[in-house]
Amino acid sequence: MVYGIPILVFQLTGSMSASGMAFAIEWIPRLIAMPLSGAAADIFGPRRLLLSSDIVRFMLTLLAGFILLFPLNSISTIALIFGILGGAVGFFHEMAFVSFESLAPRLVSLHDLPKLHTLLQGLDLGTQIIAPRLAALLLIIFSPTAFILCLSFIFLSSFLFSSQSKLIKNASLDDIKNIDFKILHKLTLQQLSEGILFVLKSKNILALIAISIAMNFSIGIVLSGSAGYLKEGLGSTAQMAGVLGTAAGVLGLIGFIIIPYYLKKFSLISLGFLGVVLFFICNISIPMAHNFWLYGLLYAGLFLADGFYTVYMRTVRVTLIPKDVFSSAIGIILLLNFIFMPISGLALALFGGSAEYFRELVIVSSALFLIVSLFSLKALSKVRF
Repeated sequence: MVYGIPILVFQLTGSMSASGMAFAIEWIPRLIAMPLSGAAADIFGPRRLLLSSDIVRFMLTLLAGFILLFPLNSISTIALIFGILGGAVGFFHEMAFVSFESLAPRLVSLHDLPKLHTLLQGLDLGTQIIAPRLAALLLIIFSPTAFILCLSFIFLSSFLFSSQSKLIKNASLDDIKNIDFKILHKLTLQQLSEGILFVLKSKNILALIAISIAMNFSIGIVLSGSAGYLKEGLGSTAQMAGVLGTAAGVLGLIGFIIIPYYLKKFSLISLGFLGVVLFFICNISIPMAHNFWLYGLLYAGLFLADGFYTVYMRTVRVTLIPKDVFSSAIGIILLLNFIFMPISGLALALFGGSAEYFRELVIVSSALFLIVSLFSLKALSKVRF
């Protein structure tokens, strides 16, 4: 959906601003779900929440498919409808993700747990490679209605597979305990306040977050605006944005393979620095790319660089966050890391209505990233492992 919604909205409206608005709207529920999903799994049980997330996503996409059968003439209405659709699906995606994370230790032995996570990581990378291209192909071959109904069928299939799976068929996996909601509310607020206070007091954590925010702001602009820019700026087609996503997935897989070998010869700090430098070079070069293939290479390079920095960031923050506040702090950090995603979509909606404005937005985001990175890396250079 992250790849499909901007392409779909641009295909229906021909407006880059509408794509940006839909992207902004679809990210807000995702952000809300991030700190709530853990508590939801505790309250309803991870198995029940996983199955419910699939069936709700099936019903939402089915409803959207029927809405598309009627004429939609207003650009703002189309952006709103599909932004809300993407947001609702994204909200329950976060719920499903945390549910399976909670279920994993109950499904296999501790000895087999690394194998399961390795399999899931491989499936995740495979999805990143296949999903964008599949979304583009469906939009080229079929109508937008058929595309949405295909998504609906995928969610229904996932629900049927999960509900009949021998691994998670046992309702006892939920292990729901009697919960005093007053105590739960108090503990949740306490955890949130502990996480917020720790993050605000840690200059190194704030430096890590600042770089992530600047990265995600840039990625959000490129992700939400590429479908329109390919057509208006490069004379290609909006559907080719799916090829960009596939290229990013392939480079991400390559990065996943080479990072362990890199760290055998070089330091973790150098990996983080490499990610920051590569990201800036790719981002600032995007407005100067005058053909699809160069644009695609730079686009994929952004995600490769983001992967390098993410490995560095995750490793460093484990050493910086005490175990007693780790869960509380991680929830706040994840929320802050992605908080500029909807803002990037809003920026495109307000200021990126043409190919030229899109280029200017990318340049501004590159300058912002450079400034933030220089100050943050200076602070992080003092961190020792």
